[in-house]
Amino acid sequence: MMSKELFSSESDFHYFIALQCLSDSEKPIGSWIMKEKMEKLGDSISLASVGRLLKELDGLGWTELVSSQGRILTIHGQRQLEVMQNDFERLKIEAEMKKATDSENAQDIIDLLNVRILIESEVIKSVIENASVEEIGRLEDSVKQHKECVRIGGDSELLPINFHQVLCTLSRNRFLNSVLKLLLHEELRLEEKFPTIATKLRDAHHIVEHELILEAVKARDVERAVFLTKDHIQRLIQSITN
Repeated sequence: MMSKELFSSESDFHYFIALQCLSDSEKPIGSWIMKEKMEKLGDSISLASVGRLLKELDGLGWTELVSSQGRILTIHGQRQLEVMQNDFERLKIEAEMKKATDSENAQDIIDLLNVRILIESEVIKSVIENASVEEIGRLEDSVKQHKECVRIGGDSELLPINFHQVLCTLSRNRFLNSVLKLLLHEELRLEEKFPTIATKLRDAHHIVEHELILEAVKARDVERAVFLTKDHIQRLIQSITN
């Protein structure tokens, strides 16, 4: 069964289900068979709507009518289905991640931080290998901003996480970048549910640790930067568990 909620519109849901049905079939499909197959995949639709849908797919160049036998996918239709399948899988993963933050279990924050150790270690490698001196300067600005805010007694609650968000933007690996951004976003959502834990994490975000990571990045010392990054996040975990 497909989840309609993951699609931006009902028409996109109909398109995806219809293309999937045609792709799974070894022979052309007529309106009646299409209706039955779509309903098995969770798409409740009338026969008249199926007829209109198939004409729309023809107009888009995704299907074509084979005499009186029914429709088949065109090459363009198969490519469109592959695009939609990839988008659907990505949306499922994002939905699962967001669902995880609905838990009332504080252990989820620790689990998330453990994943961050793995992802952020790879991000820091990518930054050292690819970021320019000017780009690394943005990371340095983040540390300076945090230090100045603490010095004047300002509200620095979200500044520690900003250091890690800047790391995201400096990574040239868009997949690592996206995963870390998503983890940081979900971590903030979880912290909203557990303010006591959020306070512990903020207190554990020592500026000196960010400064050490920054210096290792500036020196292009991958081994030390990875060690410091892992140690930093491990200290965050310890602040919760101790």
